[in-house]
Amino acid sequence: MKKIIQFAILTSMSAQAATVWQTAPNALASASWDTWEYATGPEQTGSGSQGSAQSTSGAIITSSDLTTNVTDAYSFIGGLGSNPDTYYFHDGGATWTGSLELAEPASYVRVSYSLLGGRGGAPSPYSVGPLVEGATVINAGSYGTSKDGIEGVVFFTDLQLGASATKIEASFGDAIFPGFPGSFKSVDGVQICVFNSEPVPEPTSTALALLGALFVLRRKRP
Repeated sequence: MKKIIQFAILTSMSAQAATVWQTAPNALASASWDTWEYATGPEQTGSGSQGSAQSTSGAIITSSDLTTNVTDAYSFIGGLGSNPDTYYFHDGGATWTGSLELAEPASYVRVSYSLLGGRGGAPSPYSVGPLVEGATVINAGSYGTSKDGIEGVVFFTDLQLGASATKIEASFGDAIFPGFPGSFKSVDGVQICVFNSEPVPEPTSTALALLGALFVLRRKRP
């Protein structure tokens, strides 16, 4: 895996549900989902589409889709409940697959997903992926997000495609095994960005804190 040094780079920002995405400035296009249309009932497995991306940027995305595959059924506490902005897994687990069709080829992909924190503290990333067939992971990290008093963490992975492509499919999710205790995840959003050059690194939480401290020190100077 190529080691990338994280830099504090200010990027354009867009709000999705409780998530504020930090989209790299050199992205050709982006697609994001923040409201869920499909969910299984309690104690059921199944797969279904969340539909086309609710927010896109760039003019090269011709088609988009996100599929949720509940591979381990959750109890009544899981699912959407009265909040279609957050898909909650207490017990049970799932995989997520996003796909894009493009009008022109891309060579790099950034896959991001946002998880809300809970009483147990900050969320942990999914154990599998994000993966794109034939692609190589070149960078991965996370950054905090907050909107309207709701805290979360965005986990992102940058991948270099084996060859430039106009069709991209990326997946991530739980690894289910005998005695799987449950995902314990609140999925708030998913974003896929495409590039024709290596993605500009996202600012990590540490880098953002350092950047904020520098701004404070600068303001205190006479």
